[in-house]
Amino acid sequence: MAIVPDYHLRVVRFLLVGGFCFGVQYLAMTAMASAGVPWTAADAIGFLLSAQLNFVLSSKFTWGDRRFPLTVRRWAGYNGTALLSLAVNTGVFALVHPYLPTLISAATGVLIGTIVTYLVCDKFVFATREKAREKAEALA
Repeated sequence: MAIVPDYHLRVVRFLLVGGFCFGVQYLAMTAMASAGVPWTAADAIGFLLSAQLNFVLSSKFTWGDRRFPLTVRRWAGYNGTALLSLAVNTGVFALVHPYLPTLISAATGVLIGTIVTYLVCDKFVFATREKAREKAEALA
């Protein structure tokens, strides 16, 4: 029986958390839009709400095997990553929503931001001090 490498399990956990948080984002977005909030603003607000849930779930589930303190700096780093992802997400949503159904538009925005988010979180935000230092030195 083959053992699945930790990397693959982490990707699966990342996708599960992301899928769940996308559901939260979509429900929040559609609720706000039905209350009269413009779609693009509702998408952005839903994203910001789901990002906070995603931080907690990522800390405990996706990267829960790593030993690191949950500090304001880590939370700020995560939210900086989320803001970058939000810019991509919202921009893509705004571009494709006139041509595609809402669910597909929202999913497209999320999908495009997902790869960047995973890499930044894995290599920096949720890295142990040793791993973060190694990555920073490799980039220098």
